[in-house]
Amino acid sequence: MAEQLTVPQAFALLQVERDGQHALDGSTLDTGLAGAVLADLALRGVVSLQDGLVTVVNGAATGDAVLDGVVDSIAASGTPRKATWWVGQLGKRPLRDAVFAGLVERGVLSLEQGKVLGIFPTTKHPERDGGPEALLRSGIADVLAGRAGPAPFSAAVIGLLDATNTLRKQFGPADKDLVKEITSGTWASPAVKAVLEEVEAATMVVIMAATAVTTTSIVTG
Repeated sequence: MAEQLTVPQAFALLQVERDGQHALDGSTLDTGLAGAVLADLALRGVVSLQDGLVTVVNGAATGDAVLDGVVDSIAASGTPRKATWWVGQLGKRPLRDAVFAGLVERGVLSLEQGKVLGIFPTTKHPERDGGPEALLRSGIADVLAGRAGPAPFSAAVIGLLDATNTLRKQFGPADKDLVKEITSGTWASPAVKAVLEEVEAATMVVIMAATAVTTTSIVTG
């Protein structure tokens, strides 16, 4: 079941608290999801890196509306861009809404909308079917504990959790060397790993830049 999730769906599912609230702030969540989309497309062989630029190499439909929409955007952009640019461009509220809508449509999550103080809108995604998350967590925990080797899917998810500083929050202490070995092992072709490494680095860069801007605003304010 976990393998049937897309990488962004897996990342999103792991960021949902028991009460249905999102564990991450919106900016970090959106950035992580953008990185997850590019990672998924790399694993499928849809995108690759050419001279450090993200390029569509196989435009066949993936069957997932979110992924196909991003492929169309990259293909139609006209100007090849680096992964950092795409992570920043894609990492916005519409992507988040689309990924969670896919999980709701699949019956994994439900949607609850309300208002705080009768004014501020709130959105929660309580779990409806706990099976996919349980299987996903079990698989990742086995890899982190050395009980199983990483599959491309689990390695990509672990890399993105690490890039967004949520791996240890979700799964407890994890050895840095082990995580590095998992994310850069022999489970995928050099071309795929090159894209994933670029995506993970880009995700960290965008998050750090956003954090720096927020910090500066607080200090100067």
